Amino acid sequence: MSTTSPIPTQPIFSSTYPPTQGTHDLSTLLKPTGRWSLIADGKGIESVCGLGGLRNVGFEFMDTVASECVLQKHHPEWSNVYNTTFIRWTTHSPAGLSEKDVLMARFCDEVAGRCGEVEDVVEDGEVGRDLVERVGVEAGDCCVPNKGA
Repeated sequence: MSTTSPIPTQPIFSSTYPPTQGTHDLSTLLKPTGRWSLIADGKGIESVCGLGGLRNVGFEFMDTVASECVLQKHHPEWSNVYNTTFIRWTTHSPAGLSEKDVLMARFCDEVAGRCGEVEDVVEDGEVGRDLVERVGVEAGDCCVPNKGA
């Protein structure tokens, strides 16, 4: 049984990302021409990437994306099971879809291509999405200081 929320009709952009630019930038990323989908609240994008094996996903793909995250000072919400990675880009502060989300989604597409993406491995991402949402609730907002620290 799928618990996927209805797809929003329009993205919700962060206050620092002009909607006309964001709409233009998303035009090649979003399905049906691209691999990405808006998340239920419209404030981010998500995708599933399937690769030929654990080495390509675990080491080459995720490490390359993680290194770029450090440079861009931006991180995904993601999960990985063997050869499939679920990736979500959203910005918490200011809330909404940001230019960095789009930049990093494009980067993920480029890296997946270099790592030998396998189309028939890609699923609907429900397991990865559920894992990311559960961990996200437990971890809390990355932009709010931890009260226990």
